[in-house]
Amino acid sequence: MTEQQQPTADTHDMTWMLDRLAKSKGVAHAVLFTSDGLVLAHSEGLHRDVADRTAASSSSLFALGRGVGEFAPTPDGTTPRKIIIDLPRACVLVFAAGHNTVLAVSVSAEMTDTEVAVASAETIKAIKGLAPALAARERTLTS
Repeated sequence: MTEQQQPTADTHDMTWMLDRLAKSKGVAHAVLFTSDGLVLAHSEGLHRDVADRTAASSSSLFALGRGVGEFAPTPDGTTPRKIIIDLPRACVLVFAAGHNTVLAVSVSAEMTDTEVAVASAETIKAIKGLAPALAARERTLTS
């Protein structure tokens, strides 16, 4: 008997989930990527080059968040749960999604607008419901 492996974001296409999230009020785009910046999936209508740049820069933000964690009274190795980038007439919400994965959501609204709270709640709901499937396996070096 062979043991079945838990489906993960690096073995299964999660675009459907990102497309569904992108249909939430105010949400423009969503990108799921590994903690080291490799795009796993992105919502329809977002160009792959933009998804790649978003993943690279957002994974760097999460690394910075881990570094800044020592400034706050948190245990060593604490990973941020959410990072908010407040822009004029828009914001980007970057969430820890699953083991080794991060989810960035672009919202077409000011930080204080209702759409941001709704997008944040919808994203957290999706992450909680799909957490095991949003994980990615550790990547290993090959020679």
